[in-house]
Amino acid sequence: VPNFEERLKNFMVKSHDLGCRILSILEPKACPKLAQGTLAAAHRLWVEDGQCTLRLLHYPPVHDAGKLPSNYWRAGPHTDWCCATLLFQQPGNEGPECAPNPKAMKDGAPWLKVDPVPGGIAVNIGDMLGRWSDGRLLSNLHRVRMPTKEESSPPKSRYSMAFFMQADKHVCIECETCETITAGDYILGRIRSNFAK
Repeated sequence: VPNFEERLKNFMVKSHDLGCRILSILEPKACPKLAQGTLAAAHRLWVEDGQCTLRLLHYPPVHDAGKLPSNYWRAGPHTDWCCATLLFQQPGNEGPECAPNPKAMKDGAPWLKVDPVPGGIAVNIGDMLGRWSDGRLLSNLHRVRMPTKEESSPPKSRYSMAFFMQADKHVCIECETCETITAGDYILGRIRSNFAK
């Protein structure tokens, strides 16, 4: 791809700008004790302790999709660790589904399709913002299902891009319901929890 690095960096800058605008819109209700602009300022690009991340996602083609067990996923149910995720996907790449945060569910809730919309961006609230907001915002549970038999005839790859708004490592996440922690230690703790026995 010509100018791949330059184009991706430009895409990251635009994604970051949009993510900062979204956090600024959410901030007054989510984190009313923070000075306006605190959330956006906590997420920087191209700095040594910055944690904002772009992931280019490829899900390989699935053959014989109709024969797979119903508990197989392209990405199993999870919440994101960041403050907010911007998910970029193209029509024809169906699969993402979301459900309310388990803390907010009553007697379970159905999974809803998050099919791609031309020009649309799916936005997920992450666990970091849930903590920072003292639970005023909850991260949403999401997954990527396997393609249906029709969607995999013929088998095809699924591509998407996810931009994760993760506060800089040195930033302190302060709230009334949890101990203060730096964003770097928060992410490190989440990584370690994946490998705990």
